[in-house]
Amino acid sequence: MKIYNQDCKLRATSLLEHFKNLGFFVALVAALVLANTAWSQQDDDEEEDEEDEEEEEMEQVVVTGSRLSQDLGELAGQVIIMTADDIRATGEVTLERVLRQLPENLNPTTERYGSNLNNVANFTASSTVNLRGLGSESTLILVDGKRIGYNGILGGVTDVSSIPLSQVERIEVVLDGASAIYGSDAVGGVVNIITKKSFEGVELVLNYDAPTEGGFNETRFGVSTSQLYQGMYFRGSYQRSVHTGLDASDREVTLFQQSNFPGPSYDVRFCCLADGTSLPIAYELRGDILTVPEYNALSDADKAAAVAYTHAILPDGFNANSSVDDITNFNAPNWGADTQEGFTVLPDVTKDSFLVGVTYNAAESISFEARLRGENRTVLNNRGFIAFSGESLNGRNPNNPFDRTVQLRGQRRDYAQPYDETESSHLDFAVDVQGSLMDNVHFEVSVGQSTTDSETSRYHTVDRAGLRAGMFSDGVSPTVEYISGISTDECTALGGTFSFGRCRVLRPPVPAVDPFGDISAFISDTPLMANSFNRHFRLEALVRSELFEVPAGMFRALVGVSRATTVLESSTDFQVGAVDSSPISDIAEFNTEASRSNMAFFAEAVLPIFSDFNPSAFGKRVTMTFSLRNDSYQEPEVTYIDTTDGVTNSPDNLPDPGSETTGGIGLIWDPIETVQVKYNFQNAFVAPQLNQLLRDTVTGPSPAFRGIWLQLPNGNLQSRSITIVEGGNPDLLSETADTQSLGVSVTPDFFPGFRFGMTYRDVEYNNRINRLSNFIVDPENLPSDITYIAETDEYIQERRWINVSSVESTGIDYEFQWDGSNEFGDFHVKLRHSALSSYEYVIDPNDPENDENVSVLGTSTGNTAVGVVSKNSTNLNFGWVLGGLDWFLDISTRSKTTLEFTNVRREYTPPTVTDLTVSYVMQPGGMFNIPESLAGGRLILTLTNLFDEYGSTAITNSAGELLQQTGPDASPLYGRVLNLSLHLSL
Repeated sequence: MKIYNQDCKLRATSLLEHFKNLGFFVALVAALVLANTAWSQQDDDEEEDEEDEEEEEMEQVVVTGSRLSQDLGELAGQVIIMTADDIRATGEVTLERVLRQLPENLNPTTERYGSNLNNVANFTASSTVNLRGLGSESTLILVDGKRIGYNGILGGVTDVSSIPLSQVERIEVVLDGASAIYGSDAVGGVVNIITKKSFEGVELVLNYDAPTEGGFNETRFGVSTSQLYQGMYFRGSYQRSVHTGLDASDREVTLFQQSNFPGPSYDVRFCCLADGTSLPIAYELRGDILTVPEYNALSDADKAAAVAYTHAILPDGFNANSSVDDITNFNAPNWGADTQEGFTVLPDVTKDSFLVGVTYNAAESISFEARLRGENRTVLNNRGFIAFSGESLNGRNPNNPFDRTVQLRGQRRDYAQPYDETESSHLDFAVDVQGSLMDNVHFEVSVGQSTTDSETSRYHTVDRAGLRAGMFSDGVSPTVEYISGISTDECTALGGTFSFGRCRVLRPPVPAVDPFGDISAFISDTPLMANSFNRHFRLEALVRSELFEVPAGMFRALVGVSRATTVLESSTDFQVGAVDSSPISDIAEFNTEASRSNMAFFAEAVLPIFSDFNPSAFGKRVTMTFSLRNDSYQEPEVTYIDTTDGVTNSPDNLPDPGSETTGGIGLIWDPIETVQVKYNFQNAFVAPQLNQLLRDTVTGPSPAFRGIWLQLPNGNLQSRSITIVEGGNPDLLSETADTQSLGVSVTPDFFPGFRFGMTYRDVEYNNRINRLSNFIVDPENLPSDITYIAETDEYIQERRWINVSSVESTGIDYEFQWDGSNEFGDFHVKLRHSALSSYEYVIDPNDPENDENVSVLGTSTGNTAVGVVSKNSTNLNFGWVLGGLDWFLDISTRSKTTLEFTNVRREYTPPTVTDLTVSYVMQPGGMFNIPESLAGGRLILTLTNLFDEYGSTAITNSAGELLQQTGPDASPLYGRVLNLSLHLSL
């Protein structure tokens, strides 16, 4: 909370500055009121009839996808509403796991350690939503209709796991672009989490999870209450959640068997030829073990009789003074689950969450509501034992008994385990004022701010670079250093020579390291730190009115304005990049601050064309909806802080991001009473994220041997040094998208309680921000990241984020629902199925090698940043209520995916996860004798992943041979879990 306290004065000043922008809003309201007064008057009878109709419509209020419509039938987009019953029927006990069951939520970030949170390791056990597989940064998350800011070292994505499920009343999901309503980040859609506004007395929630295979447990305790006091309605909720974590060694499934986990004993080999064949490290001749030099001294006949060994498992106690004769096991290692001991799969997480709110009706025409929601979280990730994962031990190193260079793999269990500990806090407040200026003119003003502050401490970090350098040194030979950017005379003064356009200087030898001895000098005895602070301030004001009456009904409109400021402060002492292609993956330290503000004007309208008031042959009802928004961004403010001396640098004249105008139009048509057709078209965009401005942009020559190769007409390759531009890119344009959907829903009279819906959707996503890595290029057809300057005969490569790629995706969503009752009970069946028919990704339209549409639907070649997405995703829920018991069976499944890269095929088959939930509402005189005070309580027993399913992976080479798995799957990690929940209203 250090950064938070230092920034209090700045936030208060910023709040006052934002309120100054309300002046023109008051003028706007006055103008609209005057215009509205001149447009129409309604008689009292019509108003009473409409009020009755509004009361009926408000039985199902929809607040997502429109700030004007509160009737689901007036929303042209595709909306999913999950009520409290729907949420309970999923069998899940956390919000993030409920959302993962949505078939449209593809490839989200999970809390699993090592998962990718916006190109950064997921230190905070965060979870995201990724609608349509377009990226978590393209899915907008709202709480009670308001943005809640970003999370993580680089920000840009929102963590949904900070909201306890016990605080959630319902979830509303818009599966179309909605930037014309909400602004940036809504290309994939919107998830709006509606919190509970009232509680019955004092509600207690007790929850316990335990897998049938053991390894971890979860406990949750929550208490909620609401009370009316002196005209004000108060509500409050608190929950403590503890997850004890899951170790990789606790699950003996292929999911966690990673070949890059070194074993508790040492494996030695020498790798390898071009085809991957290991070279010999020792030989056996007539029972004697020979080193490679000893073998080379043999006669040809003895060489032919010797047996070559390519692996050696070193015995306990083996050290630099041992001999190869001490080795008895020359087989390849066959390490099991014990090698993964101490490596976190699911982190140990403790959360304390709270929510408080107050509502006050100051008068019949005005009300106030204030909300404060927060969470403190502690996350512990164990990173396994200190290990050698293939470091080279030089053959001339005096501590190498093999007398040739070998690769060493194994664990040092005599040292403390490295681990990460993260402390994070989230705080979100909002104040809303709602009221009426006239009977048909209503206004809302909302101000709020969310902050997320986290600090990660990394303990017992190993200096890998120093350790490897010492292992590869003989302690005698000098090392070579290449220095860029100095003149020939300066190079000569250093005693160096020019090579490849750089100064080649010999440095003193690195001391030889004994990997079997004391390596404590390479282990940090103080923690390394990484900090992040995300803040999002928001101010919004709008007015909605019934403007005038048309033959089909009332023409309604809304206008508004908003102001928002996003701040990101990040610093780290260690490398945090989770993806090799990330622009931050090649640096170990940075300390930066960035902020950006935007002003937006928006408007919506609902125009009824036909209704019962003007019957038409076109159908029962035709309604059109319109939305328009303009977001104008100010010049970002970026500060770079030198990590050594604290000196700051703020670049001047950063380009203004400009403005984005988005719009939407929708059509709702009811041809007959039981059929409804909807068409929706929306522009959407994602503004460049602040993290893409981070790191001071630098320009300089490429490192030694890291230039590009020019492909000559004769097929030969010519090496060229290049100038590299890396760091932040303030010239990025917003990603833009056009989304459209066409849906039909049927509720036939002959089949009461049945509903069928089908929606076709199409997304064209342009200006996607990507980072290319081209090293072999055609000089006549340069890719987007490389530019040629003829005047200086110079090639320049941008190794940073650039606008380069595009995505086109189409598919159909299906929904079946039936609710019925008979003498056997009440029944509920709901099926959601999402089928993608195409998902085309253009890597680089300027590159002839990558300008074709590459499909990532079901199968990907590994060349895209999107990743591979499932063709089909399905969720089936069956409910049965009888004798006070609610039975729910929830089944989720996805089709398999295949990743092909460098002649290796990785096929992943996701599990079919079945959850069984039995719920009992406690009543006097029911199945059990209970006190009156417990009446209305609910006892819930759930078996999650009933059949203990895990995903399976098959990795094969071009010959069809099965290879060993090298990484974990994005699969359910919990196994079969027994959950017991008790909900009481006291």
